[in-house]
Amino acid sequence: MNRRGFFSNISSWFSSRKEGDPLFFGFQCAINVGTEDELRASLHRVIGAPGHVESPGEKFLFYRRIAALLHESIPFMEYGYWDFLTDGDEAVGEFESWVAEIEGAMSIVEEETVESAEETERISSERNYVVVSMAFLLEEAPSLMQLHEAINAIPEEEYFSPVGFKKLVDAVGLIDFDASLGDAVFIMPGNEEDGFSWTDLHGEGWEYLKPLMGSL
Repeated sequence: MNRRGFFSNISSWFSSRKEGDPLFFGFQCAINVGTEDELRASLHRVIGAPGHVESPGEKFLFYRRIAALLHESIPFMEYGYWDFLTDGDEAVGEFESWVAEIEGAMSIVEEETVESAEETERISSERNYVVVSMAFLLEEAPSLMQLHEAINAIPEEEYFSPVGFKKLVDAVGLIDFDASLGDAVFIMPGNEEDGFSWTDLHGEGWEYLKPLMGSL
């Protein structure tokens, strides 16, 4: 992960970047919504809202709405992962990998949900957690300077903490979608009734998630 310490003077580093160079910013958080069905429903309602979100302005407002809900969810975030890559080849590959892997995982969960309805095969009847993922492939531009500054300012001890993830959510509002090459947001499971258990999130395929330690 390219984090704090990658460059000591952001202005001089930024000037060495070529406009149009790709970069990747993404994070994933597991939220313990518990019995808060309204929070679960609100996340699904905003992320799954019908209609086209195509123009930079529409995307900005769409992601700001999601970020607002995630702000409400920060006290309930228990696990997470994030990355910020400025190497062009790595950035493109990481974005494609995140999208492909999450879409693949969503397909598996949907299949399990159908099976569970028919055969009761879920690992646990507990369904307290939902997982929200955001991934952005951006092309370097002066308008992204604040995004670089905000992410570089996160100290190492806050990388996997509620405070750190609050800063990541805030950083979504600094994205200039005129510089967007690709964006994606997912909520898993894909319906308002289902969720993951603690056991699910400690099973195969979720090993990379880090516990978010500390308080706001």
